[in-house]
Amino acid sequence: MLLIGIRRPSPVKSETTPNENFPSTGTVLNAKTGIGGGPVLLLDGNIKNTYEEEILSDIGATANRPRSAIGITNDKKMILFVCEGDGMTTGVAGMTTENVANIMKALGCTDAINLDGGGSSCMLVNGQETIKTSDSSGDERSVASVVTLK
Repeated sequence: MLLIGIRRPSPVKSETTPNENFPSTGTVLNAKTGIGGGPVLLLDGNIKNTYEEEILSDIGATANRPRSAIGITNDKKMILFVCEGDGMTTGVAGMTTENVANIMKALGCTDAINLDGGGSSCMLVNGQETIKTSDSSGDERSVASVVTLK
């Protein structure tokens, strides 16, 4: 797999798939670990919430939904975030990506990215659910995108 890294103040709005020639500012990474998601929530300590620039309007960024995010603090601590939503618990509507960006910043993150949300938002700690999933089955989804820590 070819990993292209782009670190810039704002993303390029394009429907072209990144490759070794696009974007011209890209750098081939020899990464051992990578994670994908979107939109970018924080970059260098600044709230970005780039869902429009990244053409991610279908994630319902301005709607209150279950959300998942990952971020890093200045002292290299990783923050994992998940919130419930869709009324699975009375009075818990969820959050917008802007809400999540503000929380990640308040937790000390300098960089953060939104992960899958909605019915895919779930966090297990020692095998125990931390939120009620909003998938119609009531169970965790079988998804290809996971973060596992041992």
